[in-house]
Amino acid sequence: MPEKIDVNDLGRSVDPKSLSDEELVGALREGLSDGGAKTIDPSLFARLVKSTGKGQLEAVMSSDVRRPVLDAIFGRMAEFYSSKGAGSKRQVVHWHVTGAPDGGSDDFQTAMQHGVCEVSDQPTEEPRTELFMDGVQFLKIVTNNASPITLFMTRKIKVQGDLGFATALQKMFTIPTA
Repeated sequence: MPEKIDVNDLGRSVDPKSLSDEELVGALREGLSDGGAKTIDPSLFARLVKSTGKGQLEAVMSSDVRRPVLDAIFGRMAEFYSSKGAGSKRQVVHWHVTGAPDGGSDDFQTAMQHGVCEVSDQPTEEPRTELFMDGVQFLKIVTNNASPITLFMTRKIKVQGDLGFATALQKMFTIPTA
C-alpha cells in the first residue's frame, strides 16, 4: 500500500474496501488539504462513493474529514448548477446534513436565481424547501448513487416546504455519475 493515496486514484483504481477506515479517512484528508478539492474529478469521486461500503462512508462522515468533504462538495455545487428553466425568482434551499460528530448537523444554503447558484454555510434566507438527511445519504445523492425519491419514500430524507420543488432539484444540477 503506498504511503500517500490520491483521491482520484482511489476512484480510478483502488478498491476502497481494501483500505481500513483510517486509511480512507487519511486519503480524503490529504486529498482535500491545501485546496485539493478543486483537483478531485467529480466522476471519480462518484465512483469512489459507489464502491465504498456503508460502514466506511459512516466512518468518513463521523470523522474530522466530514466538514472538509462537505465544504468541497458545496464549494463546487455552483459549477454543476444547470440554469435551464431558471427564473427570476430567488429559490432558496436549506440542506441539513445530520449525524455530525457533535450530534447536530452541518447546514448549508443554496440560492438559485437568474441562472446562478450561490452557496453559503450560513442558512439565513427563508427557504422554499429544507432537506434533512444523514451524511451517507447526502454523499450518495450528490454523486448520483441513490435516488432522492426512493430515499424520501423510505424516510431517509425528510423534506419541509415545497415537496414538488424538492423533487425537481435533481434536474437542476448536472450530477457526475460513477
